[in-house]
Amino acid sequence: MRRWFAAPVVFFAIIGLATFDAAPVRAELPAPKEESFPTADGVQLKGVFHATDKNAGSAPVVVLLYPPGLDRDMTKGDWVGLAKKLNEAGYNVFRFDWRGHGKSTEIKDPVKFWENSFLNGNNSFNANIRGAGKKPLKDDIHFKDLFKPERFFPVYLNDLAAVRLHLDSKNDQNRLNTSSIYLIGAGDAATLGMAWITAEWQRPAVFPTGKLGTVGVTPVADYRFIPQQIFGDTPPEAGKDIAGAIWLSATRPATVSEFTVKKWVSTQAPKLRTNNPMLFIHADKDAAGKTQSEFFYKNALIAEPAKGSALKPLKLTYSHEVKGGNLLTGVKLLDNAELKVQDVIIKYLDLIQKDRSDLTQTERSYKAPYYVDVQRFGFAP
Repeated sequence: MRRWFAAPVVFFAIIGLATFDAAPVRAELPAPKEESFPTADGVQLKGVFHATDKNAGSAPVVVLLYPPGLDRDMTKGDWVGLAKKLNEAGYNVFRFDWRGHGKSTEIKDPVKFWENSFLNGNNSFNANIRGAGKKPLKDDIHFKDLFKPERFFPVYLNDLAAVRLHLDSKNDQNRLNTSSIYLIGAGDAATLGMAWITAEWQRPAVFPTGKLGTVGVTPVADYRFIPQQIFGDTPPEAGKDIAGAIWLSATRPATVSEFTVKKWVSTQAPKLRTNNPMLFIHADKDAAGKTQSEFFYKNALIAEPAKGSALKPLKLTYSHEVKGGNLLTGVKLLDNAELKVQDVIIKYLDLIQKDRSDLTQTERSYKAPYYVDVQRFGFAP
């Protein structure tokens, strides 16, 4: 029997799901703090930071991702309950609103937003927004103003780049440790997360020193976008810091082809497959969720290579079917305590983190947001 079917049994055996104990009574956790941070194209994003009370400065961080869409924001679903459990288990947590969602609606720098060459001009992703090209320049963004939300989808990678910079600044202030970043997302956030991890493998984890044209200094590229060639000796790739990901009812938008996703893993970031373990969770009667999870698990990551393949099976990447979940999808899988999905998540993170607990902080030194050139990752406006 192939591990695609046996994986839930093996996974339960490894994490010891049957041995969950009641959490001890604890003092109140630090109050979550609302924070603002900019994207490379001038959007002001809003997020909430939940600090753990267990050595927060050296603890890993989990980023929570809901799927972009109309009337969606970081308050929908029990993300807060999950954040609390993660805090109690020793993980810092960061959640945020995508541009045009919730409180992330301000375009703080309209000129940068409307006139940058990465998302405008020949890369006309922003042309999907009502008011594009008109004067005065529109200074807010709302999902309801998108003509074709599906064509705008790749732009959210720039929000994830901004989140990484924001977290790295906290790392440099000894408030968390970005040597281990975990992603937990639902629905289409799985596709965004996979694309972003691919981009992270194509940039250095630490800001490269030196400037082009400086005599006696090893030159590096002007670091405004990824991917690009970096000259001279480079630090480790940022992709190594992505410790793992958990996807609830993972989905792939129709505008993102299977070929594109497969190419991320096979060609653009082959280290993703063996360095970024993933857990795909779906309810037992969610046929679509199972099919999509199977695509990521079997066809993109090739977690179970065919006999004779040069690829090795993945040890920490699993598919988990939630018995009794029926047709629940996405964040709704967190709502029913009897399903123990939140407990599964904690156990899986702990399984990975036990081998990363000795990773020390590394100063990142990035000061300004950078673009993700989304067309370089197979996206077209």
